[in-house]
Amino acid sequence: MNPTASATRRPPTRPVPLPKTRADAHELRALLDDNLRALQALYESHQRSLAQTMRAMDGLRGELRAELRAFGDARAPWVHALAETRALLYVALRELIVGDDEAGLSIGIQRQV
Repeated sequence: MNPTASATRRPPTRPVPLPKTRADAHELRALLDDNLRALQALYESHQRSLAQTMRAMDGLRGELRAELRAFGDARAPWVHALAETRALLYVALRELIVGDDEAGLSIGIQRQV
Protein backbone atom coordinates (compact mmCIF):
# COMPACT_ATOMS: atom_id res chain seq x y z
CA MET A 1 0.00 0.00 0.00
CA ASN A 2 1.23 3.42 -0.89
CA PRO A 3 2.00 5.43 2.28
CA THR A 4 0.96 8.64 0.58
CA ALA A 5 -2.45 7.22 -0.31
CA SER A 6 -3.11 6.13 3.28
CA ALA A 7 -2.13 9.59 4.53
CA THR A 8 -4.61 11.24 2.18
CA ARG A 9 -7.48 9.06 3.43
CA ARG A 10 -6.94 10.05 7.05
CA PRO A 11 -9.18 12.84 8.22
CA PRO A 12 -7.21 16.00 8.84
CA THR A 13 -6.46 16.79 12.45
CA ARG A 14 -7.46 20.12 13.81
CA PRO A 15 -5.41 22.02 16.33
CA VAL A 16 -6.46 21.79 19.94
CA PRO A 17 -7.16 25.20 21.47
CA LEU A 18 -4.90 26.20 24.31
CA PRO A 19 -6.51 25.80 27.70
CA LYS A 20 -7.93 29.03 29.10
CA THR A 21 -8.15 28.05 32.76
CA ARG A 22 -6.07 25.97 35.14
CA ALA A 23 -8.85 23.35 35.24
CA ASP A 24 -8.74 23.07 31.44
CA ALA A 25 -4.96 22.67 31.60
CA HIS A 26 -5.28 19.88 34.21
CA GLU A 27 -7.96 18.19 32.13
CA LEU A 28 -5.75 18.32 29.01
CA ARG A 29 -2.78 17.05 30.98
CA ALA A 30 -4.86 14.14 32.39
CA LEU A 31 -6.04 13.30 28.87
CA LEU A 32 -2.48 13.34 27.54
CA ASP A 33 -1.24 11.24 30.48
CA ASP A 34 -4.01 8.67 29.86
CA ASN A 35 -3.11 8.61 26.19
CA LEU A 36 0.57 8.15 27.02
CA ARG A 37 -0.23 5.27 29.42
CA ALA A 38 -2.40 3.60 26.77
CA LEU A 39 0.36 3.93 24.18
CA GLN A 40 2.92 2.56 26.66
CA ALA A 41 0.66 -0.43 27.42
CA LEU A 42 0.19 -1.05 23.70
CA TYR A 43 3.95 -0.84 23.13
CA GLU A 44 4.65 -3.31 25.96
CA SER A 45 2.00 -5.66 24.60
CA HIS A 46 3.62 -5.58 21.17
CA GLN A 47 7.05 -6.14 22.72
CA ARG A 48 5.76 -9.23 24.58
CA SER A 49 4.11 -10.50 21.43
CA LEU A 50 7.30 -10.06 19.41
CA ALA A 51 9.40 -11.75 22.09
CA GLN A 52 7.01 -14.69 22.20
CA THR A 53 7.08 -14.98 18.41
CA MET A 54 10.88 -14.90 18.38
CA ARG A 55 11.05 -17.65 21.02
CA ALA A 56 8.65 -19.76 18.95
CA MET A 57 10.74 -19.18 15.84
CA ASP A 58 13.90 -20.20 17.70
CA GLY A 59 12.18 -23.43 18.73
CA LEU A 60 11.07 -24.12 15.17
CA ARG A 61 14.54 -23.39 13.90
CA GLY A 62 15.95 -25.97 16.31
CA GLU A 63 13.40 -28.56 15.19
CA LEU A 64 14.19 -27.85 11.55
CA ARG A 65 17.92 -28.25 12.22
CA ALA A 66 17.27 -31.61 13.92
CA GLU A 67 15.17 -32.81 10.98
CA LEU A 68 17.83 -31.76 8.49
CA ARG A 69 20.45 -33.62 10.53
CA ALA A 70 18.22 -36.72 10.44
CA PHE A 71 18.08 -36.52 6.64
CA GLY A 72 21.87 -36.47 6.45
CA ASP A 73 22.44 -39.25 8.99
CA ALA A 74 23.62 -42.49 7.35
CA ARG A 75 22.15 -44.46 10.27
CA ALA A 76 18.67 -42.98 9.80
CA PRO A 77 15.80 -45.48 9.41
CA TRP A 78 14.90 -44.19 5.97
CA VAL A 79 18.44 -44.93 4.75
CA HIS A 80 18.18 -48.54 5.95
CA ALA A 81 14.73 -48.89 4.35
CA LEU A 82 16.07 -47.54 1.08
CA ALA A 83 19.03 -49.93 1.19
CA GLU A 84 16.72 -52.90 1.90
CA THR A 85 14.43 -51.89 -0.94
CA ARG A 86 17.41 -51.64 -3.26
CA ALA A 87 18.57 -55.12 -2.18
CA LEU A 88 15.08 -56.58 -2.72
CA LEU A 89 14.85 -55.01 -6.17
CA TYR A 90 18.31 -56.35 -7.05
CA VAL A 91 17.31 -59.89 -6.01
CA ALA A 92 13.96 -59.68 -7.81
CA LEU A 93 15.54 -58.42 -11.02
CA ARG A 94 18.29 -61.02 -10.82
CA GLU A 95 15.73 -63.82 -10.45
CA LEU A 96 13.73 -62.39 -13.34
CA ILE A 97 16.72 -62.11 -15.66
CA VAL A 98 18.93 -65.05 -14.60
CA GLY A 99 16.36 -67.41 -13.12
CA ASP A 100 16.07 -69.24 -9.81
CA ASP A 101 18.78 -71.80 -10.56
CA GLU A 102 21.15 -69.33 -12.20
CA ALA A 103 21.18 -71.58 -15.26
CA GLY A 104 20.28 -68.89 -17.68
CA LEU A 105 17.66 -66.42 -18.60
CA SER A 106 14.16 -67.25 -17.49
CA ILE A 107 12.74 -65.02 -20.20
CA GLY A 108 13.63 -65.32 -23.79
CA ILE A 109 15.60 -62.53 -25.37
CA GLN A 110 15.56 -62.34 -29.15
CA ARG A 111 18.91 -61.88 -30.77
CA GLN A 112 19.18 -59.20 -33.33
CA VAL A 113 20.77 -60.09 -36.61
